[in-house]
Amino acid sequence: MTLSLTPIKLPIQDWDRILQLGAESRVRELQEELKRAEQATTKFEARFGMPLAKLEKAGLPANADFETHEAYIEWHSWETRRADLQKRLTTLRSLETAHGR
Repeated sequence: MTLSLTPIKLPIQDWDRILQLGAESRVRELQEELKRAEQATTKFEARFGMPLAKLEKAGLPANADFETHEAYIEWHSWETRRADLQKRLTTLRSLETAHGR
């Protein structure tokens, strides 16, 4: 397969539409990922009976076992992922808005 480095010349309206469609597709993908992250964090909130921020303030019990520590690490990872996805979605949505949506 040969990759052409010749610039593709299209009217600006076509490039805007390509960008819009790409952004819309990526928003849908990120929304699905966000849904999974939110489901995971909800599961941990139910398991621990509180949101992560409250658990981090209180700390894990001194007698917490290995499984509890592992769950906390996984939960923290999901929360970080959720926040990142929300930020990325906000940025992409502003891009869609800026390009005529």
